Amino acid sequence: MALDIVLNRRGGVPIRDQLVTQLELKILDGTLAHGQRLPSVRSLARRLKVHHNTVSAAYQDLKEAGHVELQRGSGVFVRRAGNPGLPEAKGLDEMIRLALHAALGKGFSGVEIRAAVERWLAAAPPDRLVVVDPSPEMGELLVHELRDLLGLPASACTIEDVARDPVRLAGALTLVLPYHVAAVSALSPFASVEVVTLEVAEPDRLAVAALPTGSIVLFVSHSPTVLPFASVFLKSLRGDEILVETRLLSNTREWKRLARVADLVLADALCSAAARDSGARRVREVRVVQPAALERLQDALTIVVPRSDLRLGARPDGHRAPADRRGEHRRPS
Repeated sequence: MALDIVLNRRGGVPIRDQLVTQLELKILDGTLAHGQRLPSVRSLARRLKVHHNTVSAAYQDLKEAGHVELQRGSGVFVRRAGNPGLPEAKGLDEMIRLALHAALGKGFSGVEIRAAVERWLAAAPPDRLVVVDPSPEMGELLVHELRDLLGLPASACTIEDVARDPVRLAGALTLVLPYHVAAVSALSPFASVEVVTLEVAEPDRLAVAALPTGSIVLFVSHSPTVLPFASVFLKSLRGDEILVETRLLSNTREWKRLARVADLVLADALCSAAARDSGARRVREVRVVQPAALERLQDALTIVVPRSDLRLGARPDGHRAPADRRGEHRRPS
């Protein structure tokens, strides 16, 4: 299988990061289909003229992000999106039997299973969005894009916030980048977690591809999480044909100086207004959440999520939650 991968060895971005980003984008945009086998580590390393440990590490990063699965003796395969469902069942009774069998096999007691079933029977669709990310700026950017698009109250918190108060995710649709799913799910097992991926819209790709060789592209973002992704993507798209600069919005003097000479300024939703006011010749607003991802999130809002009685400090996993002195998470009876 031929993969169109371009590595820039002089751009300052590690080869491993370039490889991970390009493969991730090909998986997200469907170029690499679910279930498709990726080239072996050694064959891809030979073709790209890199050390096989670099390819192996990139595949491991993709596995940890949930994009691929490694099957011993068979190879690396694109993982099917979403959580695995129950095996095909002939009816509701068989579905319940299979679920109970799996739960008992994991060591859960009958009392625990009954409590979980009762909690889910009392569930309701999410009443708000909570973005969880180690970077507050990334959370703010996602909240800004999603609040109006999905029509629900939205807020952001860090993984440390969830560790201190796991119940804050009860009743919410929890949104995380793929790298943080395992951590959030471990801290708050009852949370309804959906993955948000960083993607680039096709019109933005075409705008960069159409630039003359030697053009200067400036990417401005509110979030430090976005900048490495943008840098790798832009450099892998055009290599040394264009000069790529990335800056945080907070570095005002630097990015405004570059904006005046850039042929194209790409700015996220929290930066686009400032970029247009800077005197830049050409500005494109780049959205983190693309229409396909938005449609998937809208579908997720129709799925019920478990609630908890926070007034009594009860957590959906049966333990006691920390006292809520602020009152900001209390729900009416």
